[in-house]
Amino acid sequence: MTFAAVLCCAMTTVFTACGDDDEEDNGNAEQSDNTPAYAEVTFTFWGTQDMLDLLDMTVTYDDGTGEKTETVTTADWVKTVKAPLPVTFKFERTVTLKENVTLSADQTYAYVNNHETQYRVLTKDGSVLNAGTKGSLGRPSTTNLKGDKLNLVITEGLMDKSYTYDFDKDGKCPQLDFPEE
Repeated sequence: MTFAAVLCCAMTTVFTACGDDDEEDNGNAEQSDNTPAYAEVTFTFWGTQDMLDLLDMTVTYDDGTGEKTETVTTADWVKTVKAPLPVTFKFERTVTLKENVTLSADQTYAYVNNHETQYRVLTKDGSVLNAGTKGSLGRPSTTNLKGDKLNLVITEGLMDKSYTYDFDKDGKCPQLDFPEE
């Protein structure tokens, strides 16, 4: 063979080898389609009109980027957060009696002390790998308490609630008891 023919064969081999790398990348991209990439949680603290009228309620939550605090202004506080895995989401409600409010010992007040967590584990393209609901599974029934009992529930911190959800890199979260596939 002449030098030009050998050089031509060598260049063809080099270009073919470069083309093979592209095919491997495409194969890896297809394999990663079912890889967990994000966790998404929609969290609800249920409430009543009596709670809004009588109580100061704040929710501090961590959406994976740091803590934020919101004042509860509707009976049901709902927040959806989404972040790349691994991530820890936290929701904490603090309840106090509003200033200048006195509960009448004989009057009955309605309250709800439940929550609901809807969760999804998503791929990079948004496909759902796992989803479910934990907690009250829909609006729970209202509890009625006399003012003296409700005051005790509030002052003892029984309406203060904190929930943490730790999603690992595979989208597993022990607090939500993901089923094994």
